[in-house]
Amino acid sequence: MKSKISKTAVLLAFSLFFSFFISGAEIVKAPAEEIGYSQYSQYEEITAFLSRVSHLSEKVKVQIIGRTKDTEAYASRDLYLCIITEEGADSPLKLNRKKPTFLLVASQHGREQSAKEATLLFIRDLATGKLESLMKRINFLIIPQANPYGNFFDQRRNEQDLDLNRDHVKLEAPEVEAIHHVFRAWMPEVTMDVHEKGDDFYRVSIGCVSNANIHQSLQEFSRSKILTEVWKKLEKKRITHQEYLITQHMGIDSSAGVRYPEEYLKGREEMKRYSTTDLNDGRNSLGIYETLSFIQEGASRHDLKTLRKRTNYQYDGIRYFAESVAAHGEEIISLVNGLRKKLLAEAKVFSEDDLVHLRMEYARDEKEPELTIQKFEPIDASIEGVLKVDKKAGDIITRDDMATYRYPSEQEVVKEVVTNWFPNVEPTLSVPRPLGYIIPAKYHDIVETLFGHDIKVEMFTKDIHLEIESYQTKGIVPAIYDYLPPQKIEVEKKKLQTIIKRGDFYVSCAQWGAKLIPCLLEPQSQYGFIRYWKFKLVPEAGDIFAFYRFVGKKALPLIPYKNWQR
Repeated sequence: MKSKISKTAVLLAFSLFFSFFISGAEIVKAPAEEIGYSQYSQYEEITAFLSRVSHLSEKVKVQIIGRTKDTEAYASRDLYLCIITEEGADSPLKLNRKKPTFLLVASQHGREQSAKEATLLFIRDLATGKLESLMKRINFLIIPQANPYGNFFDQRRNEQDLDLNRDHVKLEAPEVEAIHHVFRAWMPEVTMDVHEKGDDFYRVSIGCVSNANIHQSLQEFSRSKILTEVWKKLEKKRITHQEYLITQHMGIDSSAGVRYPEEYLKGREEMKRYSTTDLNDGRNSLGIYETLSFIQEGASRHDLKTLRKRTNYQYDGIRYFAESVAAHGEEIISLVNGLRKKLLAEAKVFSEDDLVHLRMEYARDEKEPELTIQKFEPIDASIEGVLKVDKKAGDIITRDDMATYRYPSEQEVVKEVVTNWFPNVEPTLSVPRPLGYIIPAKYHDIVETLFGHDIKVEMFTKDIHLEIESYQTKGIVPAIYDYLPPQKIEVEKKKLQTIIKRGDFYVSCAQWGAKLIPCLLEPQSQYGFIRYWKFKLVPEAGDIFAFYRFVGKKALPLIPYKNWQR
């Protein structure tokens, strides 16, 4: 009898433990779940939620990576990084680099709330073991709320009235600088930036990198492996999907961050393209380090009524994406790390053939002159359902003959043929990458911004006579809007013998930002510091541009500048 009781007790205890373990996902609910998706999750609820999941699992570590700016309307808030690994790593040095590391960022745009809600669900399922198979094969770095201020006021911009996803070059926002510090500290092989768009037919859209400086093999791998597999899984679940498309007016740069007035856009034709080439965007700004970098956009009406549905679409996209990354872990590590090592090796030696692309344009594809897509079109009537079989006029229709209409009842799904279709990107201006750039000491604001990118800067310890390459401005037409490069800038490259002063700065290209540095510092760059009025870099005709190029072999008297740990 005693033996039977003991066995029964053991079995009961095991049963209760197993029941608790497998139901963890139900016991721990994400903030929006707990209230039936009747409100958007805010900073306080997210803080409590992360406290719970990090307490629940030793595999979850939460770190504070920055803080928003204080305002009268909304006090400053911490920015969180959630580290979820099988080993419970809490620093880059403890990371298992035999697995790919995946950085997931949500809610840079505060009004795009489902990005955050889906990411919190994903954190919960990783923490409670529901997605344990993924955690065994991937290291996860997750920033679930990149814009607390925007979330609170349900608006796109942050407390500085900045569009965070147009700030990845000048890094004025602490939120964006925090993202870059996390990326550079951990150097993940894969990143995804999660957003929302309008109420589009395609419920989940994912875009890969577009900038021509990022190795073409990354785009090919993104489409042929990752996206192909995600599409198949979304198709099985009947979730409409497509590679992310942008509609913009012809002749403007809609991704630069400019607030164009309506009269400036009036009368311009529209075009469609894949996502931007700009480096001020979260995807390309991390992809430029030879990263498999993506953006996910979920279709949205931006209302609470649809929050549960659109959160679920986003979750499925994130999960299926992670599953594909897990399935190709070894390939991803080999591809990304191989390209990064090659980049560093090439940047150490000057070559006229080692080009960095400063300007590029969207181009048509003769093999694909048009694009046919599906879209919503408003109608006066209300669609109640769709016939499962063809019926003739006058035939009786029963409820069994009807299938549920999966889209908004007041919108019809129609086909659109896009003739202004520009799927390709072609470089229009390229220059050889120098060994490094010389920045006069007075441009301390530029140096501080480079530090925001975790780019290493050195300082001259004494005056030195040096041969450098300089740019003389032959013609200049300044931009009419901040965030745009000069409308016209003609320069002539000249070799000069000059004195570089003690205290001037040197930025070597032989570092992780080997492709980014020229894009930031060259005067003709479409993506550089010159396009931001705050830096006052636009020269007058006849002037020598502020920064010099160094391509020689002479040893330079340098020490690291401000290389203390952040």
